[in-house]
Amino acid sequence: MKKRMITICVLAAMLLSCASCGSTETGNDETTKSGGTDTTVGDTTAEPTEYDKYPLPEKDMDGFNLRFCNYDDSWLTWTIKTLDVEEENGDKLNDAVYARNRRVEEKYNCQITEELVENPGNSMSGYIMSGDDLYDIIMVQDELVSSHYCQGYLDSWDTLEFADTSRSWWDNNANEVFQIGGKQFAAVGDFTLSMVCRGFVMLFNKDMVSDLNLDESLYDMVRDNKWTLDGYASIAKNFVKDLNGDGTMDGSDQYATTGAVKLHFGSLVTGCGVKYISTDSEGVPQFAIPGNTYAFDVFEKIFNIHNGTNIFYNIVKANVHDGSNEAATFFKNKQTAFHGTSMKGVANFRDTNFDIGILPYPKYDENQENYYILTSGGTVATIPVTLPEDRHENVGIILDALCRDSQQNLLPTYKEIVLKTKYARDEDSAEMLDIILGSLTYDLGLSVWPQDTYYKYMESYLKMTDNFSSTTDKIKNAVEKDISDLVSSLDK
Repeated sequence: MKKRMITICVLAAMLLSCASCGSTETGNDETTKSGGTDTTVGDTTAEPTEYDKYPLPEKDMDGFNLRFCNYDDSWLTWTIKTLDVEEENGDKLNDAVYARNRRVEEKYNCQITEELVENPGNSMSGYIMSGDDLYDIIMVQDELVSSHYCQGYLDSWDTLEFADTSRSWWDNNANEVFQIGGKQFAAVGDFTLSMVCRGFVMLFNKDMVSDLNLDESLYDMVRDNKWTLDGYASIAKNFVKDLNGDGTMDGSDQYATTGAVKLHFGSLVTGCGVKYISTDSEGVPQFAIPGNTYAFDVFEKIFNIHNGTNIFYNIVKANVHDGSNEAATFFKNKQTAFHGTSMKGVANFRDTNFDIGILPYPKYDENQENYYILTSGGTVATIPVTLPEDRHENVGIILDALCRDSQQNLLPTYKEIVLKTKYARDEDSAEMLDIILGSLTYDLGLSVWPQDTYYKYMESYLKMTDNFSSTTDKIKNAVEKDISDLVSSLDK
């Protein structure tokens, strides 16, 4: 375990502790306490920000050590997991994490340490059952968190008074999904990029698209609400070509789109706003597919777009997870115009000899108000039941401080420098990334029970077999048992 306390400059500490973040003349909340009047230059009243309303508490923690348990580099290589680094190395993202943690350490006279293990989930039963107080926060892959909660390993987030997950520096979309019956069993906040970088996007070869001489650019289609399933299909069919003229479409020919089946088709379904698991008025999860005519319309429409059209080239047909690496090579070879990948996966295409654009996955139709971006496969924060009550206050304060600081510094670094500068090759793609990052969609069927829901429906696309209704019937009992087990655990 890495342990240290590093003192940094006073200026950095002041930047974090500044409650008003520049919303007033002096940049702190003292201007709100001057005899009931709050004025700035020009007699205009400053609108209080969320930072003004919820200032960081003041506390000297006397060297308190916040202990994260996280995955090492041998696991979950497809996501960004880092919560702490030992030193600056010139990499913008690394240095942003380093500076954030040192600011929080300086403010609260505390330490932030991260122990890396191969798989925290696999190790959890041992140290939880022994009653050992080893960690304050354990990072767990999203699809494993339910089983850990059902086994009694995790505590509810309402035990951390000062980590208010309704604030903007926490991911409210995620935290609403992980809140069952008034109890929250996992949390996502801006202190980690793990779920953010697992948002799935559609890349396109700008040269191939330009050759079509479209009346409207793909970017404008997104802006004008015309980037829909029909819009995508009408463009995609133009790329399907039997290059060698042998009458058979195979690996030597050209297609519209490639990627792993679960990523491409899953993103299309989620992009239409379909939820596999929803919650009722009391916050109890429900299997949302049975009797849902809209969901079946979406399944069928996506199926019909691809069935027999060769729009999508399924490179590896063994299971829904396979094909990402092979598909990436196919796209680099200019044998497809589109490619589905995660935002972290965009980095794999920095060395292409053609320009790449980035798009959200399309909507169902023009009547759909928002874009929805599938995110799955990252890590979420959990609280072990072994966390002593007398540590709750400090843990909550530090976590909230990390999230606040990350919203101001870490997330902009990821967006502006890592994504927009390194990977996006034009301003339009950068604009698309803002849309994508604002549209991340969570679903218990995507993040907690994908094996029983999301992946099962993707198998129909893997085999191009129109059996969505029978799939629903087959998995209904298993899904409802998953839900029942989780609800029972929450009641206990």
